[in-house]
Amino acid sequence: MTHDELLAFINDEIEVCEPECYQHQRINTPWLALRAVVELHKPDSTGGCNACEEWTNEGPYQLPYPCRTIEAIEKELV
Repeated sequence: MTHDELLAFINDEIEVCEPECYQHQRINTPWLALRAVVELHKPDSTGGCNACEEWTNEGPYQLPYPCRTIEAIEKELV
């Protein structure tokens, strides 16, 4: 699943209502938090994850996208 597809899946689960409606605020909270994490772990132009890096003897190494975080999210959602 691409990053955009994953965000679209999450956005489809968010209940849309008026700003003064508090009923959906509790329902949407987990989806909004998940969307924030997915937005942080977006792929960059080199194919790496924007948020994930590991340190090696040569310095930081950017992990490829999808990183372990995105893989775990996709595993639980599918």
